[in-house]
Amino acid sequence: MKGILFPSSNVIFAAQGADPSQVKAADDPSTATDPLASSYGGWQAVENAGLALTEAANLLTVPGRRCSNGRLAPVQNADWIRFVQGLRAAGVTAYSAAQSKNQDRILEAADAVTTACSNCHDKYREKPKGPADRCL
Repeated sequence: MKGILFPSSNVIFAAQGADPSQVKAADDPSTATDPLASSYGGWQAVENAGLALTEAANLLTVPGRRCSNGRLAPVQNADWIRFVQGLRAAGVTAYSAAQSKNQDRILEAADAVTTACSNCHDKYREKPKGPADRCL
């Protein structure tokens, strides 16, 4: 989540408000903290983020995967599998939107990513007792 899904989704969300083709490269793109201004910035950063979400979906199905609280992730649950498929589809949507370099399609892609994330978070992350209650 913290290493792939969160930063990748944030690139897609950032592209909603800043046309990636208009983002000026950082003075030293190799050390830029803004992915849109980095060495692989602009629309390429958004494409890469879409691909990362798509491929990260595969990681969420690996047997033995653990949640942040140490519990086994419910990789066999039908809803988990459905949520992962939704994430994969959202990643493909984001990748396709980035390839089109169309800002309206990025808005649609960001909505798809938000929905995919919310579906899983509503059941497995946002718990009243905090992290100890996550990943039932």
